[in-house]
Amino acid sequence: MAYVRKRGKQLIIVQGIRHPKSGKVDQQILFTIYSKAEAFHILGRGNGGKASQFRYLLEHQYPDIKLDWSKLLEGIKAGIHVLPDLYEYRETRLRSQFRNDLCAFARQLMLADPQDFISAGNLMQEHSTELEYLTELIRWRLDLHKQERNQWNVDNPFYSRFALQGAGVPTDIEEKVAGFYERGEYDRAAVLFRFLTDCFDDYAEGHNYLGLISLRREKLEEAIGHFQKAMELGRKHFPKRMARSRYWSELSTRPYMRAMRNLTFALNRAGRYEEALQYCERLEQEYGDVLSPASYRARIYLNTGRWLEAGNSALKLQNLDASESLVAAFALYELGRMEDAASSFLHGAFNFPRAAKILVGIRTKSPKNRDDALDHNAGVDIRRNLESYMMGRGRRSKRFFKRFLEQPQVSELLAEIEEVRKRWHDQHRTGEREAFDRMHQMQTPEFARREAEKLVGFLQQCKRKL
Repeated sequence: MAYVRKRGKQLIIVQGIRHPKSGKVDQQILFTIYSKAEAFHILGRGNGGKASQFRYLLEHQYPDIKLDWSKLLEGIKAGIHVLPDLYEYRETRLRSQFRNDLCAFARQLMLADPQDFISAGNLMQEHSTELEYLTELIRWRLDLHKQERNQWNVDNPFYSRFALQGAGVPTDIEEKVAGFYERGEYDRAAVLFRFLTDCFDDYAEGHNYLGLISLRREKLEEAIGHFQKAMELGRKHFPKRMARSRYWSELSTRPYMRAMRNLTFALNRAGRYEEALQYCERLEQEYGDVLSPASYRARIYLNTGRWLEAGNSALKLQNLDASESLVAAFALYELGRMEDAASSFLHGAFNFPRAAKILVGIRTKSPKNRDDALDHNAGVDIRRNLESYMMGRGRRSKRFFKRFLEQPQVSELLAEIEEVRKRWHDQHRTGEREAFDRMHQMQTPEFARREAEKLVGFLQQCKRKL
């Protein structure tokens, strides 16, 4: 519980923190009040009786600390007499810390001269990505420093908005670095997300990104470690007494929820199936997530030979995500339901033609747009998450679905869907609907079922060979 105490000519809002090993209680200073004018502002005096924004700012800065505002405001009233009337805030709140850190960084940069020390050159090379990014950031900040004043960027006379702007990574910084990941620049993204996690101790989302990068690099245990760290950090900021229905509407819960999903995903990839299933259960029971566990279970069950459960899990989602129809098709094939397998695979292929080809080993051209990239990535992700299955029983089903895609009727339809998607990209700016309507028709389960029924001869022949 936070409370107010006096310190010389200041009032400080503090929080007692008990050390987990020694049991000793240390005081964490949450905020320092330097003048009567600031205290009156916090109390809502002198501004038309309106409550100041201080309450929101402090709660935003420390979302995991319980603040009893009636007691805090009473503490400020009781101690206001120790404060001076006015205070020079610019030096303390705005300039001092920035100047100190700037000088410390500049001093290190000045001393690390590669002309004098080979070791300094090695140091510059070791941190070249971070330094290049900081060069861009400095130019970015300098280019924007002459902003016109408006209601959104002006601070109060006490600079409390600047002092309490939030403990996390600024949104624009995260978006910039996340852009490197989205564009596949994993080396740069990994260095910079590690840099951000060093700069901001509780940056859970940084570990989520580092885990995803490790997954891309097939470093599965490293990825699991990052996701576990993201859950640990994210849980610290998880609000208490919140309805499960609000978990995804609250920004503070999302890093934790994403980390649990990613961890389940990674445990499957690592072959730690029982652990992955336990997290599926937690996602459902504790956090009300029913969709992602169904997707994860479908892959886990295929990897472990539980065909009926795999098919049922994937089919639950096919109307929400047609790529799940590709997963369901493999389970239906293993169950001997050839017509259903063909229909399901066609539905997935008409929505994700590149993914379908990737899963059966047919080479595809490089993606040319965002939709192509999403299609390609879906195939890669499914293949990786079904690795145990694909290396075993899946070899036979892959051969079947490859032969199925190579049937003349299917090849023509796949060529048509590719052409229709291309036309739609050209037409959607003009308002024409011809390509969109045809694409929508071809991507329905009903269309896939009708087309699969036309291949009954091929399917019966395949059945006889089983």
